[in-house]
Amino acid sequence: MNNTIDLNKKRIEEFFNDDVLDFSLLPIEAVRKHLQKFGIIDTSIIENIENKKAYKDLLLSIILTNKPYTYKSKSHSLSYVFKLPNFFASLKDTSFVDMDRDNLKAMFKEYCIENYLAKSMQKIIVSCQEAVLEYRDPRTGFDRDLWDSSIIKVAPERLNKSISFYSINFRLIKNVTNREYVKLYIRHLIGHTEMAYSTIYGFYSIILQFCRYIDSTNLPDVTKNQVMEYIQKLSSKSVDLRNSVVNILSDFYKYLGVKQLLDKPNPVTKDMRIKPQYNTINNTVEEYTILQIFNHIHKAPFNLQLMFLINYCTGMRVSDVCQIKKDCLFDDGEGGYYIEFACQKMQKPLRNLIPQALFDLVKEQINIINSLDYEETYLFPSPRKKNHPYATQTFRNKFKKLCHEWGIKNPDGSDYNYTTHAYRHTIATDLYQNYNVPITIIQKAVLGHKELQMTLSYVERPDEFKKLQEDKYIEKTGEVKLSKWLKDNLRGKILPNGICGQPESLGACPAADACLSCQYFKTSKSFLPILKNQLDTIQSRLPIYEANNWIPNIETAKEQISILTGFIERLEEKEDIDGSN
Repeated sequence: MNNTIDLNKKRIEEFFNDDVLDFSLLPIEAVRKHLQKFGIIDTSIIENIENKKAYKDLLLSIILTNKPYTYKSKSHSLSYVFKLPNFFASLKDTSFVDMDRDNLKAMFKEYCIENYLAKSMQKIIVSCQEAVLEYRDPRTGFDRDLWDSSIIKVAPERLNKSISFYSINFRLIKNVTNREYVKLYIRHLIGHTEMAYSTIYGFYSIILQFCRYIDSTNLPDVTKNQVMEYIQKLSSKSVDLRNSVVNILSDFYKYLGVKQLLDKPNPVTKDMRIKPQYNTINNTVEEYTILQIFNHIHKAPFNLQLMFLINYCTGMRVSDVCQIKKDCLFDDGEGGYYIEFACQKMQKPLRNLIPQALFDLVKEQINIINSLDYEETYLFPSPRKKNHPYATQTFRNKFKKLCHEWGIKNPDGSDYNYTTHAYRHTIATDLYQNYNVPITIIQKAVLGHKELQMTLSYVERPDEFKKLQEDKYIEKTGEVKLSKWLKDNLRGKILPNGICGQPESLGACPAADACLSCQYFKTSKSFLPILKNQLDTIQSRLPIYEANNWIPNIETAKEQISILTGFIERLEEKEDIDGSN
């Protein structure tokens, strides 16, 4: 802070030593001209000394910081803050800064109703409490309890501009000890992983809800029973969500263990995962449904038509569709037409091959954007904010509503629920099954996955089972013959690099992502290219793990390399023997 700013801050703080605040006498002209319209405020009516100081600190936070309401604010919120002295006075001996958020909201809502204050005024009180706490927090950077964009610095590729940037408020975790544990983990995710920021925020949200559930219990003292009770409490939620909670909490506790903050076994165990109930393959969109959409698509606004068509033709993530720049088209001059986009997951630009008809439609959209009365960056700009992408959720909601209005149905006659991600599964399955496109091409050039295993999970392979029955399988102990009973139970257990031979009687697999080290894992020579690809990938990452001394990663990688090498050697031996016979 330079001397001028420091002197101005001191003069403003001295102004607030008085209980009667005449804003026409503020010592700094730049501030005075914005706030003098609020006249005189007598804070002496607030008898509780701590609450009086809290209200003054709220005003100081407005003047001296940019959060949450600066004196340059054009909203009504600023004027509402200057009407709060009577509410602070009504609190009497109740501490404003120590009040529970929900109780504070309820009390302030009742106060506003009783005093005939604007309904919109009810929304400000929690932000005011946060402003006081922020103003009083002397810490800097990641030590603070509220992390905003001035603290969280990630590469642009990790930010999804089609959704809002959410600050992380660790004060929502009331247990201060747990708050610091979660800060450590989230800081690790920001600084030592390539996760998209929206994914990291999702991790925080799940851990936050768990911390609220355990309340005063410190995270290292949580028992397995407590975790199981919490998962049971989520029984009304989807199986995928509950399994995500298990995975995220498990990873969180693993991190605490690596940092030697957990001196007992991880309370989140593999058996907490729930087996999904898949009656039919429903990740892809049936042609019956797609044809209905195409019969109505002309009725949609042009930008929504185009966003759907790009999603349909390329399998592009909708968040990437929303962020396409207007200079996205590429013609190779040899009949190849491409659309370029920034793939957030892979954090690099990718090009997808598209039909010429779609290429021409995108050109129309570019002409529309170029005709605007300002220079716009995005192919699908936000209708509310210049040079900002169309909101992902807005597109989803609008197109889902259109499908409902058009009466789009599934083959069984039920209402179709539009989900953008299903089209990634659809194009992957179509290319693999009907056009024999190599799976690595689908991985790199279509879906933009880093891991081949992820791409294979997108490919629905109902006919693959027939091929698998003809293969000879080996497991870690040698060759194995599949019994008829096991064959009858293989459906739905096809893995990217083999099959799962776990009997149904053992229930759900608790470690779907750790198949290589599982006793039930089986593979055959038809999976050799995939196994070799896995081996190359893991071997390329091992030096990175070792350079950063990531012990758990190093141990896991070495184990997987050993297992994969063994499988590949034995399968190649069998291939040589079979070929010579």
